[in-house]
Amino acid sequence: METLSINLLKSSALIAAFYLAYHFLVRKETFFNSNRWFLLTGLFTALLLPWFNITRVVYVEKPKMALADLVVYSSQNTMATPRVATPEPFDWMSLVWFGYLAIALFLLARIVINFTSLFRMLYNQQKTKKEDFTLVDLNQNIAPFSFFNYIVYNSSLYTPEELQSILLHEKVHSREKHSFDVMVAKLFCIIFWFNPFVWLYKKAIIQNLEYIADHKAVQQLENPKVYQMALLKAISNQNCLSITNNFYQSLIKKRIVMLNTNQSQQRNAWKYSIILPVLIGFVLLFQIKTIAQEKMGNTVLS
Repeated sequence: METLSINLLKSSALIAAFYLAYHFLVRKETFFNSNRWFLLTGLFTALLLPWFNITRVVYVEKPKMALADLVVYSSQNTMATPRVATPEPFDWMSLVWFGYLAIALFLLARIVINFTSLFRMLYNQQKTKKEDFTLVDLNQNIAPFSFFNYIVYNSSLYTPEELQSILLHEKVHSREKHSFDVMVAKLFCIIFWFNPFVWLYKKAIIQNLEYIADHKAVQQLENPKVYQMALLKAISNQNCLSITNNFYQSLIKKRIVMLNTNQSQQRNAWKYSIILPVLIGFVLLFQIKTIAQEKMGNTVLS
């Protein structure tokens, strides 16, 4: 348990490092796909790196003992030492782990409830298979969303041009499996719920996925302004499930700003490498285990 506790804290520190690197260095760049893989790589690196150690062996001289010292040492060990019964101290760590697991299970139960609500929503609904997507047109006041190959929307709320923009957006989410990123982020929130940076990290992942879908959807439209108007018009339809890729989940203002931001220059990609010295420093400080081994020596008799 002690090793697990220490590794959870190490992973939390790495999650914070990756988030801060993203937030201050590349958040405002238009390298949306690169940002996606940077954020995902950060999570898995933070999870796995603390479990890998580098072993360094240091050889030390074996202490020489005289025969008289051996006799004294042997006689001391043979003396009976009376044991005094002491009360067992309260195990605070067990209480901490109980609280940790209780909250983690609560968060997991919320995801299960969201899954159940999603399946109930889609059960017995008329579905249209188109290309690799399953389209579900619901007669509900719900924000359009995608979940893997499912795309759910209410066509009666939008004009044909607006609906086209929405479907292009959700198809990008579905085609590129953005639901995987969302689920990974939510699982990390369950494991590291005590770390405030993991919640910011999840928000950053979801917002960046929206940037990707916005950017690629606009490229397929003749009039990008129609897409932006669709964003603004449908902002009031906020009924959604947290496990899905929601069309309006990010802040609309930031998304529109990013749609009108000039492409970042490729030379700015060097910023991703800033995290490498941090990882190297982490390994040197925490992941090198030193093992001392005695050299063979002889006992001196006197």
